[in-house]
Amino acid sequence: IQGTVLNNCDNQAKYTAVTGNKFDKRDKHWPDLILSEALKNQGFWEYEFKKHGTCCSDLFNEEKYFDLALRLKDRFDLLTTFRNNGIIPQSSYTAHKIVKSIRTVTQVIPN
Repeated sequence: IQGTVLNNCDNQAKYTAVTGNKFDKRDKHWPDLILSEALKNQGFWEYEFKKHGTCCSDLFNEEKYFDLALRLKDRFDLLTTFRNNGIIPQSSYTAHKIVKSIRTVTQVIPN
């Protein structure tokens, strides 16, 4: 349903830690910017999967959820989009300007 917030759809979901190439790819493109011990912990990815990934479990398992997220990240290069709309790091902008910038590439209002 459009406009429905999809969060925490399965409180019993389990997260499976990744290693090897899967870990390297995820760490490169979706790093945990708070903890340097991401390999041991993977709490950030677990949190994201349980909060958002469980809401599409009828379409995607955990691995497919993360693969889709990384494909969407590549499809909608937000850093370039922001730059093209005059939004640069270490500056302040209104939420409206950021939302308007994202909408230029996604065609929808981001949530």
